[in-house]
Amino acid sequence: MKNILVPTDFSTLSQHALAFAISLAEPLKVRVTVLHCEEVPMGDMSLHLSGEANGSSVSEDMLYNAQLFRANKQKMKQMERDFSTDKVLVTSQQFGGGFLKGIMGYIDKHPTEMVVIGTTGQESIQEFFSGNHTEQLIEHLTVPVISIQDQQFHPIEDIVLGLDIEDEKYTKKAFAKVKDICEALGSTLHIIDVTRTKDDEKMMSLLNKIAKIAGLTNYMVDVIEDKNPKQALLEYAEGTDAGLIIVLSEAKGGLQRFINHSFAAKLTKKSSIPVLTINKGHV
Repeated sequence: MKNILVPTDFSTLSQHALAFAISLAEPLKVRVTVLHCEEVPMGDMSLHLSGEANGSSVSEDMLYNAQLFRANKQKMKQMERDFSTDKVLVTSQQFGGGFLKGIMGYIDKHPTEMVVIGTTGQESIQEFFSGNHTEQLIEHLTVPVISIQDQQFHPIEDIVLGLDIEDEKYTKKAFAKVKDICEALGSTLHIIDVTRTKDDEKMMSLLNKIAKIAGLTNYMVDVIEDKNPKQALLEYAEGTDAGLIIVLSEAKGGLQRFINHSFAAKLTKKSSIPVLTINKGHV
């Protein structure tokens, strides 16, 4: 059985993300794992797990990290007790390597359905060149990422999928995850294209063709003429009271992030509605 992974820093925001993950876990038939990434090398976890540190070879930093690890472990166990339900099992893990390497290392060893992360939508100076935490996950992970800000969420009866059929190519494989999620949640999928052209009829025909190829059933399509696709998509989702926005992204790292900053990354910073990003380059 796969699981939903929820990175935590023990903040209220990360607990909010955990509550949202639990609401998804039952219909998706997965468990939930809370992950805290320790700022220690990946290979040094045995020290912190066993606490076997003695002699002059152990530095003060190593002793501090060992104490911090054990304190965090107690917090994680408390989260298991507080958030587990009769229908959803919540387990916890600690992984070394820091935020990104820790999450990637965990996913490499444990089958994971998706990652849910709480975000403020802000980016610190330290994160400017690498992207904020959510953006890093979108760029590097092979599994879908849901970002959620500190807002109230509700049952996902309607899902909005934003496409750019003028500039992007989509395959049936890219829609497989979208199809699975919509069917599991019993949600209506609104497939939206924000276009800069005037040929709405042609765009509607293309959207319906894409939906049929993908094997989608409970869906509707719409075309919006707007020069600001991000704002138009958000306004549409808010107008339909959508519980989730899905974006099929192809995020780029390095210099490409500055040249063509990911639409998904921008959307996650502005949306009060949870945003699910599926990286087309990794499906």
